[in-house]
Amino acid sequence: LVLVFHGGFRWMTGGYVGVSVFFTLSGYLITSLLLVEHERTGTVRLGRFYARRMKRLLPASTVCVAAVTVAAAGGAFDEFPGLRRDLLGAVFQVANWVKLVGDASYADLTNASLGRVAPLEHYWSLAIEEQFYWVWPVVVLVLFRLRGRVLTRSARGDRRWSDPVTVGVVALTVASVAAAPVIASVWGADAAYWATPARVGEILIGASLALVLHVVTARPGWLAWLAPPGLAVVMWAALTWPAGSGPAYEGWLPVFAVASAVVIAGVQVPSPLQRVLGARPVAWTGTISYGLYLYHWPLFAVLTADRVGLDGVALFGVRLAPTLAAPAMSWWAGGVSRRCWDPGGRG
Repeated sequence: LVLVFHGGFRWMTGGYVGVSVFFTLSGYLITSLLLVEHERTGTVRLGRFYARRMKRLLPASTVCVAAVTVAAAGGAFDEFPGLRRDLLGAVFQVANWVKLVGDASYADLTNASLGRVAPLEHYWSLAIEEQFYWVWPVVVLVLFRLRGRVLTRSARGDRRWSDPVTVGVVALTVASVAAAPVIASVWGADAAYWATPARVGEILIGASLALVLHVVTARPGWLAWLAPPGLAVVMWAALTWPAGSGPAYEGWLPVFAVASAVVIAGVQVPSPLQRVLGARPVAWTGTISYGLYLYHWPLFAVLTADRVGLDGVALFGVRLAPTLAAPAMSWWAGGVSRRCWDPGGRG
């Protein structure tokens, strides 16, 4: 969705909702890992969690930033005076706030997707996820410790207490979903799109789903019927929402995230859609999806219509080839590195 949208195809004006799907899926996956770890070990080891995230995210991100820096030194992006600021925002994981305090709007960025664009604009969404990764494990650990105290009180015969983990996650999710339209109304469309508090609700929807599926272990067959309508809503938004205005800029993305969560819940049981999404080419695309997003934007910024001499589908094909190759090579290099450093597979 995101690649087609950034490719400038006007029949997918709302392809940016792919980022929202990514947010929700990330919240689901990260929270699932934390819940499983706590169930197995009785705690959440913050140091190991952060080390895993850094190993997973920082090498490819650093390579991308370094490549852009080298290209900029060679004059590839001289027309973008704010590139140094964007570099700092990407390195320190605050790119969304850098964009928010700048002069441009996201509408300007989407309208420029066919022409020349700065190569690190896309780091805003990675910054939101990384900010969440720094805070969320601590929140989950605190909630689990509160649960321990509650269980102790219950064992002493005190009155019945609600589970702090469930109450905490649900309360934070509801508050974040409600905050998004308020932020849009008070601080405007750009804040609704770029500000972390306005977007974290989409991630927390996935976190709430992870909690539900962790507690309710049964997977009834009717779950499969949820995925197709959820996917239909995602595609409807991708095809019909306008690029620079509309629900995404009015605080409705956390509500849209419910559709993403419905798809995730629906593919927990066997179904034709699950088999399609589990097919090897699709699964491989999911494996390198972080790299796809990371590398596509600077490659699109370099491979413009003026430089390539093509447009439309032909230009998209030229852009897509290195966009697929770069994350594939990055993933392969990461695997080689892991085997070299840890030949015994001890993790």
